[in-house]
Amino acid sequence: MVLEWFVDAAHQARYASWLAGQDAAAGQGPGAALRAEGSHLVVAEEHPMRGLDWLEQRWRDGGPKLKHMAIARRAEGLTGSEFSDRWKNRAGSVGTTPIPDPAKGSAYVQNHPLSGDGLDWPFDAVNEVYFDDLDGLRARITWFAENFDGKGEDDLVSESWFVAVREEIL
Repeated sequence: MVLEWFVDAAHQARYASWLAGQDAAAGQGPGAALRAEGSHLVVAEEHPMRGLDWLEQRWRDGGPKLKHMAIARRAEGLTGSEFSDRWKNRAGSVGTTPIPDPAKGSAYVQNHPLSGDGLDWPFDAVNEVYFDDLDGLRARITWFAENFDGKGEDDLVSESWFVAVREEIL
């Protein structure tokens, strides 16, 4: 899994141009890995929902961190905008069930895919929950295993996947 952050649309456009270079078309260079069979690209706007101070310190300190990520598709019948609004309003819970403190992590970020003409992403949501230690990450994984069937919330998510990540800033 690769995450890239861009400061604005022009920065992302330069990246897209670089990615589309001739080396990528020939199956070589940095763009080739991101065009591999089964790979997916989602361009999203980051929304820190909790722990912004912790995240800012994390970027200053560097080093590896742990996080629990969820990738999801919206429920049938929801527009991207409707999904985004509902998702923002449910931060910190699954349906009506609040996530307990040990499983909440130090910071929570929602990544909302950009919308517009011709934009159709393979996922409607990518979130990141950061942890300082393995115990916290395990508490979250255990909570989701015991409280979430993976099928989603009928009025929000149709399907979702989770991944535990060790993140390191390069």
